[in-house]
Amino acid sequence: MKHCATITTCLAAILFPLALAWSQDATAKPEHGTVTGAVINALTQAPLAGVTVSANGSTVTTDVHGQFALTHLEPGRQWISANDERRAFSTGVYALVIAGQETAVEIYAKPGGTISGKVLDEEQKPVAGAAVLLLEKKFEHGEAAYDRQLTSTTGDAGEFSLAPVRAERNYLILVKKPLALSANTAAVSVPRSKRPHVLAPTYYPNSPDALGAQPILLAPGENHTGVEIKMPAADSFCVDGKLEVPTGIRPTSVTITEHMSLLAGSTFTAARIEPKPAGDFGACGLHPGDYFMAARSGQTSNPPPADSVSAFKQITVIDADLHDLKLLAHPPTAISGDATWDPAPSGKAAETPVQIGVTESLPLDDQVDQAGRYSSFAAMFWFGGRFPVPGPFTLSRLPAGGTYQFGAANLPSDCYTKEASLGSTNLQEGLLRTMDGTAAGRIRLVLACDGSFLTARVSDSEGNPVSHVQLYVMPSDAPSEAALSSRIRTGEVENGWSGSIGPLPPGKYLVLASELELDGTAEPVIKLWQARSKAIEVEVGPHAQVTTNLVAVE
Repeated sequence: MKHCATITTCLAAILFPLALAWSQDATAKPEHGTVTGAVINALTQAPLAGVTVSANGSTVTTDVHGQFALTHLEPGRQWISANDERRAFSTGVYALVIAGQETAVEIYAKPGGTISGKVLDEEQKPVAGAAVLLLEKKFEHGEAAYDRQLTSTTGDAGEFSLAPVRAERNYLILVKKPLALSANTAAVSVPRSKRPHVLAPTYYPNSPDALGAQPILLAPGENHTGVEIKMPAADSFCVDGKLEVPTGIRPTSVTITEHMSLLAGSTFTAARIEPKPAGDFGACGLHPGDYFMAARSGQTSNPPPADSVSAFKQITVIDADLHDLKLLAHPPTAISGDATWDPAPSGKAAETPVQIGVTESLPLDDQVDQAGRYSSFAAMFWFGGRFPVPGPFTLSRLPAGGTYQFGAANLPSDCYTKEASLGSTNLQEGLLRTMDGTAAGRIRLVLACDGSFLTARVSDSEGNPVSHVQLYVMPSDAPSEAALSSRIRTGEVENGWSGSIGPLPPGKYLVLASELELDGTAEPVIKLWQARSKAIEVEVGPHAQVTTNLVAVE
């Protein structure tokens, strides 16, 4: 054995080789991996430059050859996303990241396209300055509706172009001219045959409502041309009436808005009319259709001041003028109800007040101007408070004529809303409206505290743990896609495990893990509905902690 001159040299002789080995081992086993590849047009096989590619917080942009490199990625199965707003696509692939190695992938994208055409009147003349709205189906409050995705304006030749439009989605197209209502009601004395005609809103190709519209399905990269929409001429009509407000309150302006059936956010401001000192108002130039008349003063604050008033009335113009309409303004109103537990929470949780209230979305300006430009500005107000349960509650100072979404929050961890109703209206899906300053009856609110939580272990078809997919928990008794949309519970899966999803009411659920992501439109909800046969059914009892295993759906 070799003798050391000192203890220090002996320790150095022993520790230096170990440190070197540790250093070499650390160099040989880095903690990160790299993913390289290219984004390619799935139709033309051409590389796509300028695409944003991301994974686990790291983001790069493809070069002129469509290539990218993501470095310092955590090992494991990673979702490599590719997004391009200009080309209207969002896609990606999974890659198995291995420490110290480079993984190559190819991402095939399906770019969107364009929809173009002309808007003509009945005499085949071009319609200039019309707003052309691209609509996509969504589910709202348990029902189908259509949401605006893009808006274009027709040129002098009636031409329009909508771009970029996502591929493989069904769209409706609505075209409308802004109404130029006149507060001069002298037109009432003019025979209808001599009044100027107006162009009625039209869904492609020639339907007055969304139910008769023809959907357009855009193929990837398609430039869908030759879309021709004919707007029929319609007689114009007048309305007049009186805004009645409490004594001492100055009459406020009357807003008339178009109501478009099945169109989410379905109002277009047609006119704002200043009533005469006695409250008389009138307008001419309306085409047949549904309209809202509303008046509000001092209610852009929350809560509104005590001297504020509001009025609301829905009218339908068919084939005659409407006279002597009464628009009754009311001060802020109150809605009351009773809240109970079934079953109640245990311990101190039962003494915690619950937040109960309603939310109102108020369009402050939602219109298409004379140039065909669409604009929308909205405000959201919340009215409510914290109330002990069981017991009564009152939501005060709500603007009359408002439309509200009711809900309860700040519940104990295993509690949920079991029932919320006003008469025959299910307030968990439907809306509450105070038409004349009062609500018909009392709200019944039942809160239950027997909720359960579900966690899933998710793998791929080869048994490897999965990351960056969505876990969907769906009630098995949902009768339709629209009903399902408001009852889906979801959570992200990381390293093969989902987070805890709940609280879930006792019952049977369909559980599915998928790359599909909800985006607010109906399309992914419909795909989930169609994929229910691939889900596993899990029965959840009260006060349970459920763990299940499943394979992610490709």
